[in-house]
Amino acid sequence: MKRQARHLYEFGAFQIDPEERELLHEGKPVHLATKAFDTLLILIRASSHLIEKSELIRAVWADSFVEEGNLTVAISTIRKALGDDGNEHQYIQTVAKRGYRFVGEVREVAKPEPVLPAPFVEIHSLAVLPFRSMNSNSDHEYLSLGLADAIITKLARTGQIIVRPTSAVLKYATSPVDLLAVGREQGVDAVLSGYIETFPDRIRVTVQLVHVGDESLLWADTFEESPQRIFTLEDEIGKRIAQWMSIRLSGEREMRLARPGTENPKAYQLYLEGRYFWNKRTEEGLRRSIEYFRQATTEDVQYALAYAGLADSYVLLDSYGVEPAFQAHPVAKAAALKALQLDNSLAEPHASLGMVYFYYEWNWSAAEHEFQRAIALNPNYVLARSWYALNLGAMGRYEEALGQVRRAQELDALSLEINTVVGRIHYFGRQYDRSIDAYRKVIDLDPHYARAHTRLGMTHAARGAFEDAIHEFEESQRLSCFDPNVAGLLGYAQALSGSTRKARKLLEELTERPHGRYVPASSVALIWIGLGKPDQALEWLAKAYQGRSTDMVYAKTEPLLDPVRSDPRFTALLRQMGL
Repeated sequence: MKRQARHLYEFGAFQIDPEERELLHEGKPVHLATKAFDTLLILIRASSHLIEKSELIRAVWADSFVEEGNLTVAISTIRKALGDDGNEHQYIQTVAKRGYRFVGEVREVAKPEPVLPAPFVEIHSLAVLPFRSMNSNSDHEYLSLGLADAIITKLARTGQIIVRPTSAVLKYATSPVDLLAVGREQGVDAVLSGYIETFPDRIRVTVQLVHVGDESLLWADTFEESPQRIFTLEDEIGKRIAQWMSIRLSGEREMRLARPGTENPKAYQLYLEGRYFWNKRTEEGLRRSIEYFRQATTEDVQYALAYAGLADSYVLLDSYGVEPAFQAHPVAKAAALKALQLDNSLAEPHASLGMVYFYYEWNWSAAEHEFQRAIALNPNYVLARSWYALNLGAMGRYEEALGQVRRAQELDALSLEINTVVGRIHYFGRQYDRSIDAYRKVIDLDPHYARAHTRLGMTHAARGAFEDAIHEFEESQRLSCFDPNVAGLLGYAQALSGSTRKARKLLEELTERPHGRYVPASSVALIWIGLGKPDQALEWLAKAYQGRSTDMVYAKTEPLLDPVRSDPRFTALLRQMGL
């Protein structure tokens, strides 16, 4: 990031610091209004040269229409601040009917870079919190989270420090927090926090790095840029933190850390807004993120990160059951391939492409290759490790799957999603007690997390505890309104518990496509399995195969499908899928 200046200007007993926007007299601050400061700085930089009135007005009041009187007031304000308002002007000369000239002797001196103290503690892990806005009426909430998200991603890509993902710090965005308490909760060595001040002509970001162990302030600095160059703020902050921590970067990694992605400020702003809504992980948030990512690609058709964001959003639309795979994944694939065409070093589109190969195309080797590539590019990318763990679990490679999800846990120990994946890998391996323990840990963290209740219900059903399963499925439905996937599981458990009438009623509702929702054929198949009707169940599983139902990728290891596993028709389905 180019600072506003790297020099100080001295004249008489005064000193002006353009970077900090500060006027000092014998080392003490002198208050000067924004427009007066800008006017003084222009005159000083043009020292001894005449600046026309019209030129000053255009430079200082570019964003508004003003009259010459505004400039006269600014000059008068400056003269009073400099003690130059007598008859003889020591610093600012008026050239009648034309303009002004700074006539004082100006000395330009180099400003030393902030001294970065040598690290006196080892920093192996870091949490970057959403920045706080200092503007009470600011509507730039996306900027506060977006900058943090960008810094997190850049530092994570170095592969030399554990950085908590954005999903882990999202909850700290809405209210003031105790930094040390946050650091202890996240289990990190240090916490980076800061605040943003927005002005009509600039954005100022102040950051501080606090050590959790001894509560010491390790480093602090201020960064400032024009609104048109906000995308450079993240680069400089990321590089300065890397320098402070003595992170040794290869030429390739340093280039990756500094890469801005776009030179279009509007595209970058739209991308930040897209990531802000994507991180909410709700249907509404995902759909809004798609809108912003699409607009970003329109602003800059070469913006790889914006295409990567599109791919991420569409993958999650299917993963969360919002859209069927055949609608979401082709769009996700096109966006991921476009992102990789523009920048093959981004981990995110590799991971999203892996999910397309895994969930939709059933190209198991290609999926594994893309997940491994994403992790190689960003070892801290927890979503890639979580998705890869599910891929390995679906293949029956339980120990490898546990290795990946355990690593993801180390990176984000409090993640509801990752801890749920831990339970699911144990479930695929028929380790039901461990699976239940994992799900209960998630529910202890957040009793309202519907997916954990769903997975816990599946584990109870696999154990034959159908009443417990029904309770969890009903709780999941209560928390998430209507979910056809959960409805199929509920009907399965009801049928096997003896409540066949309720199961058949659910079966009827699902085949009528309730609420206009997409209903996976695999959900209908589960109820038929529960009712002891293998012919109908296999008919619907064949439909799930034809419709590329996401649930089918787990057919090899899903315990609830065990009643039909020995049927030759099911074996034929697995063979067709390459499982």
